[in-house]
Order: sequence, then C-alpha cells, then structure tokens
Amino acid sequence: MKKIILVVALCVGAWYYFAGGRTLDEKMVRAFYDDGAHALYKRDAELLCKQLSSQAIIQDETVMNGQTQRTTLNQRQQCEAFKTSLQMFERIGDRMGGVLTIEYEFHIHSIVIDPGRKSAQVKGTSLLKMGETVMQFSGTFNDQVVREMGQMKLLRSDQRTVVRVAGGRGMSQSDFFSK
Repeated sequence: MKKIILVVALCVGAWYYFAGGRTLDEKMVRAFYDDGAHALYKRDAELLCKQLSSQAIIQDETVMNGQTQRTTLNQRQQCEAFKTSLQMFERIGDRMGGVLTIEYEFHIHSIVIDPGRKSAQVKGTSLLKMGETVMQFSGTFNDQVVREMGQMKLLRSDQRTVVRVAGGRGMSQSDFFSK
C-alpha cells in the first residue's frame, strides 16, 4: 500500500512539474501584472526581482530630454536596475522635503497565449507618476511571460519609456543616466 501511495505521489509531482505547474491563462497573466504593481507601490525591489526569469532579457529604450538610451539587461542587471530606481525615488523624495507619492497604472492592450499555454505575449502601456508632476515615466511594453515551477515569470521584455521631469527640482539628466 505504501508503494502505491508513493507511486501516485510521484506521478502527481511529475505531472505538476511537466504540465500543471507550467500552464497559464489570462487570469494568471493579469494577476502577474497586478502583483508587480503592488511590489512597486511597496517599493519592494526583491518582489520585483522574483518576477524575473533567470533567463530574462530586457531590451529598454529610454527617452529623456530628447536623448535616447538603449540598454539590454539580463535578470541580474534588471534586478539591480529595480533597486537603483527605487533608491532614486527615495533620493528625490528626500530632496522634495519628505515622502514622495508614487502613482502607477498600467493597461494591458492584448494577451496572446501560446497554444501550449506555457507562455503569453502581453502588450500594454504604463504610467508612473512621482509627486504627481515631478517626474513621469510613460511607457509601452511588449512582454513574454512564462510559468516556471508553478510561478509566473517575465522572460523577455521590449519596452520604451519617455521620462518627463518638471523644473529643476528632480534629478538632472546626467544623474538619471549615471551608472
């Protein structure tokens, strides 16, 4: 009897590993983006990092004051970028004399789930406002999300962000693009 229970448990585990833990649907995709928004509001870089696949590739084009910077980041580099960005938000808040409010919204325009239900292409737009008008990040994204070991992960992202800075109270362009 113990052997039968062990075999059944192994079969269920194998099914979950190879099939059940790797399929996704539209509800899961939307929840993935909601979780990312909550992590941003919490200013929790670790939660944002956990959403990245170990094989993530992020291609980013950022436009600020008419200058364009293109970068390609892997999982580790993107995680560092999350941490740096959240630290930058704190510095700007300190320069503004207190707590800086962050407003973030995103709109998913399309979700195309692959026939095998193991990945999805997601296109959308986002807007991050700091202090209402101090700094605004307006972006478009074209992402590929996958399920890895039962969790949703970002595998690939092609994104374009336009940064608008109000007056001289925020960071300079050289501060923003410094490495």
